[in-house]
Amino acid sequence: MVRVHLEAVGDWRWTTDGQGDERIDLAFPFPGETVAEIAFFNQDDYGVVPVEGIEPPWRHYTARRVHDAGRTIVVDLAVHDGGLASDWAVRAEPGHVLGVFAGGDSRSYYDAPADAEWRLLVADPTGLPGLGRIVEELPAGAVAHAVVEVPTLEDRQQLETRGDVTYTWLVTAEGARTGAALVEAVRGLSVPATPGYAWVACESAASRDIRRTLRTAWGMPRDRHQVVGYWTAGAVNVRADRDDEDAQPHDHEHEHDHEHDHAEHEHAEPAHQH
Repeated sequence: MVRVHLEAVGDWRWTTDGQGDERIDLAFPFPGETVAEIAFFNQDDYGVVPVEGIEPPWRHYTARRVHDAGRTIVVDLAVHDGGLASDWAVRAEPGHVLGVFAGGDSRSYYDAPADAEWRLLVADPTGLPGLGRIVEELPAGAVAHAVVEVPTLEDRQQLETRGDVTYTWLVTAEGARTGAALVEAVRGLSVPATPGYAWVACESAASRDIRRTLRTAWGMPRDRHQVVGYWTAGAVNVRADRDDEDAQPHDHEHEHDHEHDHAEHEHAEPAHQH
């Protein structure tokens, strides 16, 4: 995991009312370049009709932290072979400029009910930034259990929290499908008798298996869990899924090529790494 600090260029600021797995869309420089071509996204007709030129690469991520009244945004990028952000992150230097789609309302999936007496948080490396922020923002005494799958033991993180959080850290076995360990771990958990909330962010096939367990074995109604498939193993240009509208496809991807919903973007602003 590479942690990147982005500082707003100019007077624009990121929203400061976000929470949990707050989504941030980032535009990256073309390979070999250091500055994202954000002017492409700010054309009047972008997202309405086809526009001239080649669309610069962009992806959805999680705003890990926000500092300085929205001037600085922290983003964690998972490093792996062939990832757009991963390739940029390993060569990034202070002064490199990304595009940040700003101007809209804060967007997040995490939404625990006020009466939740416990929280189950499940994530693979792509969901870990969101899980980390959720844990760090828990109110004092909030009970949560986090089940996290990482590539190696060294990828485990120490998270500060006011909550009462326990952890199950899992390491992906050699040759195993990412997410399989999460599925088995959730199946092996005891079902709490009190009302709670589950948040899951991982590979799509694993997320569907976990959603099935939560709805059947745990008997959780849909407003008591949010399960998001952040990416699909072995596939590109696909949409992942979440609980909304009976798990209809949506457009949330991390570190994998996917279809874009241009209409959701407000405008792109520059931010440089520091």
